[in-house]
Amino acid sequence: MTTPATSGPKAIYAPKDFVNFGEGASKHFGFTKHLIISATLGIGLGLLWKSWHWNEKRVIAQFYSDLSKREAREESERHAMIQEKFKELEAELMK
Repeated sequence: MTTPATSGPKAIYAPKDFVNFGEGASKHFGFTKHLIISATLGIGLGLLWKSWHWNEKRVIAQFYSDLSKREAREESERHAMIQEKFKELEAELMK
């Protein structure tokens, strides 16, 4: 049988794979802090996204409102022009 290795100089100098709790970046980790930050960012970005959608909806509704007003105005102009031509034709026929 072989004897276990005795303590001596390290043969391989490799960094540890994991950081122990309380060392390095994990020292300032707080679950509630990260939860609050992520919830705040999520709500903020959600409101920004929703306000963009509301604005797009408003722009589209305004476009179709203006379109219907323009079509109604053009229709009334066409109707007035036809009435005027009928009056001219009637006046010409009555001569």
